[in-house]
Amino acid sequence: MKCLSVFKFSLLLLLCSVSESAGQDTFLPPVVLKGEGGGTATGEEWNSANLLGKTNLILYVDTGKRQAAMPLIKKIDSLGYSPDTLGTYFIVNTSATAVPNVMIRMMIRQRQKANAKIQYVLDNKEVLIKEWNFTDENLNVLVLDSSGKILHRHAGEVTQEYIDKLVSILDHALSSDPRK
Repeated sequence: MKCLSVFKFSLLLLLCSVSESAGQDTFLPPVVLKGEGGGTATGEEWNSANLLGKTNLILYVDTGKRQAAMPLIKKIDSLGYSPDTLGTYFIVNTSATAVPNVMIRMMIRQRQKANAKIQYVLDNKEVLIKEWNFTDENLNVLVLDSSGKILHRHAGEVTQEYIDKLVSILDHALSSDPRK
């Protein structure tokens, strides 16, 4: 049992040091999504400056790949993180589909009502692909600390192993948050 605890602790240290060094002192450029460019599920402007002040998990995906994020979202929901300490954003690249944005916005509003812990955002013009170097073929995952510094970046497949790694990163980020 003691060996397992030492292994878990060592793994956590390794994951956190790798993730933090990948984003050391790296910040995202400010972005505003509004009007034709996108915005919130209710049609309001979304400003990345609102990400400051708490740890944030950002999931960026095109509409055809949104199911790939569901196991991750279910896991995060099951852990009961407080929305006061962890902001969770699901940003949908709507330009990757022929479905009209009006229809996508209606579906997202329904999801927003079903899960108020997640903030849904539409990127209608691939702004975040250009500004934040996201890919349009994968699920993109970002973890930001309360100052907006990138702690973790991932683009690609989301396996159970990756979900466990991300949970460790989030737990570390939340326990290191100076606002606690």
